[in-house]
Amino acid sequence: MISAAAVAAAVADDPWNNADLPLDPRDRKEAVQAVDTWLDHMISTTTPLVDRMAWLWHGHFVSALDKVKVARLMVDQLRMFRSAGLGSFADLLRGVTLDPAMLLYLDGSGSTGEHPNENFGREVLELFTIGLGGYSEADVKSGAGALSGWRVARRRGVAEFSAAHHDDTPRTYLGQAGVHDVDTVVAAITSHRALSGSISAMIAHELLGSSEADVVDALAKAFSDSGLDITALVRAALTAGLDGRSQPVVLAPVPWLVIAQRVTGAAIRPKVRLVGLRTAGQVPMAPPNVAGWPGGAAWFGSSTVVARANLAAAVADAAPHDNAARVAADGDDLTRLATALGLPDPSFGAASSAALAHAKAGVQRLALALCTPEFVLA
Repeated sequence: MISAAAVAAAVADDPWNNADLPLDPRDRKEAVQAVDTWLDHMISTTTPLVDRMAWLWHGHFVSALDKVKVARLMVDQLRMFRSAGLGSFADLLRGVTLDPAMLLYLDGSGSTGEHPNENFGREVLELFTIGLGGYSEADVKSGAGALSGWRVARRRGVAEFSAAHHDDTPRTYLGQAGVHDVDTVVAAITSHRALSGSISAMIAHELLGSSEADVVDALAKAFSDSGLDITALVRAALTAGLDGRSQPVVLAPVPWLVIAQRVTGAAIRPKVRLVGLRTAGQVPMAPPNVAGWPGGAAWFGSSTVVARANLAAAVADAAPHDNAARVAADGDDLTRLATALGLPDPSFGAASSAALAHAKAGVQRLALALCTPEFVLA
């Protein structure tokens, strides 16, 4: 498990340059560059867990560039996920609640005590924390009022609080009395009995491909006992995986492509990569809706499969000739190829082996290997 010092060092290694990201929504080049920079960093980083968790939270606490408009604000949100994504869940939730991109995406910016907007107040309960059945409509309204008074100062890209536009009336929220502001909302959510189980179920699904009750319960206990420390939760999940309590996880297009480029050393043109990911249905900063990207079998749709094959061909074609995977693909030793691709079981199944044996050695065989179930399933 990554140490606190390694996390701090990884966060300090910020891939983005603010000079390239002005707070101006008019030029879309910044968005393309910001996405491309993060993808390149995910491929080259020596601490991949930091960005893997940032990616996980990016798909959980959803915001999208089409509404936020400013790439810099989305990048600042990703920075927050990188710095807080393995720390205290309470701190992460507070950061999300006051994040400028989130305030714009779910209409918290400009929400007033007189006219509170309920969008974030609803989604933070339903999708982001405790889940359906754990709250009432009265809780949504109470939360919206308690979170009122915040706005985004767009020219500076920061969240600002206006006491004059905030309703500071103490109210009952999730069974807690006296809730009136961001901190008391976060405290009520993080003390709710459903929180640890809900977040643990999401982590189990994302990292282990499991929804088994005993696995989720064990993760929830570790999470709760740690005081909602995300590192403790991830450690418990990885330990469960090492103990054989995982199921195959279908790699979504972005993590699949990151791994494919990392193991092959391929550098593909930004436009090819972005178009390929868009066709495959997954581009960073562009989730389809507030629920995020689909998962599992949804990635076996015909358009996604074709797009993945095209991306695999581009990766294989760009792989350096001295890369271990490319060298192995030039030969007939499929075990060597599996090992070079980093497969946990250094072998392909019978069907994949037969297909690879009939593929032309070199680029074609490597591209096919990147599309096999053994590589697509983690």
